[in-house]
Amino acid sequence: MEYHTKRLTMQNIADMAGVDKAVVSKVVNNAKIIPASREKVERVREIIRNYHYTPFSAAQSLATKRTRQIAFLLSEASEALFANPAFSLMLTGAVRACQQFHYQCQVDICDFMNIHDFIVPENLRNRSIDGCILAGALYDDALSKIAEIRMPAVVLGGQNIRQKVPIISRDSLKENGIFLDYVLSKGHTRIWVAGISTNSKHDFKVLQASRPQMDIRLLDGPHPDEIVYAYHWAKQFLALPPDKRPTLIFGADQFCCVMARELDKHGISCPEKISFMSFSDTEMAACYNPALTVYAERHFDVGFCGARVLIEMIEKNLSLEESIRLANREIMTSNLIERDSVKNLKMEGKKA
Repeated sequence: MEYHTKRLTMQNIADMAGVDKAVVSKVVNNAKIIPASREKVERVREIIRNYHYTPFSAAQSLATKRTRQIAFLLSEASEALFANPAFSLMLTGAVRACQQFHYQCQVDICDFMNIHDFIVPENLRNRSIDGCILAGALYDDALSKIAEIRMPAVVLGGQNIRQKVPIISRDSLKENGIFLDYVLSKGHTRIWVAGISTNSKHDFKVLQASRPQMDIRLLDGPHPDEIVYAYHWAKQFLALPPDKRPTLIFGADQFCCVMARELDKHGISCPEKISFMSFSDTEMAACYNPALTVYAERHFDVGFCGARVLIEMIEKNLSLEESIRLANREIMTSNLIERDSVKNLKMEGKKA
């Protein structure tokens, strides 16, 4: 008997393998105890593989009491999901992990910043998802609100809450220290750092204390419009005497590209007279002329790892403490890609 993939049912598989339908159900749902011989179980699995069988989600939900759906919730203005490359890469990574582990990923945008106006998304209230990934700016009160729903959740970023909830994050103090040591190795001691998080601002203040030779200015931000933000600081740069200007500026891809272009109009070209580095590894950074050197968090990997950890929490029904320990084993790192936008001032000194 031949079966078309789209029409294949558990009963079809049971008939082909010579087992009861209940055995097929247990194999599909990875039950620990399956009332059949090892040979029969392997035959069922072989048929599933050969026919690329995927169970109907509704039937599987009844069997496992799970929907095999998770939510990616972004705490930002609605356009930020698409405008900010970090979040779009995190989402792409999360979706890829869901595909690998046979889950579906819903996307929603929630205002976690104003706890008084906070509304738990309907799909969370109705428990039509098994867990959620939270990305973007989050306050502790918002996390408490999510905790009231009592479902597995993973936060992307937020090193300061590592012992309270499962988070996927880098060691920002260590990673920012690596960035500073890199620019120092190129002879840059006066730098501007733009558009970073509150946590990173704290890190840079701590790190500068151990690098007294550096003059680090932390620009206000992040700004909702990187282009406006860049024009503003280009004017501030041009208003300074040449000996007070930074030699290197570190910021988002849009900020760096717009500011570099604006300064170039005034005869200050990159990298001859000003160096730029970006913390966003995007096509814009790679294709700009000159191509931007980046020291960027691997945002795709963050999203993929977050979804993978969340799915493991769901599948193993881990407690909060077990979930935190699982997430804490996943420390993300940044990626240095050297291109053409950073001048080696030490080499220039040797030539002189």
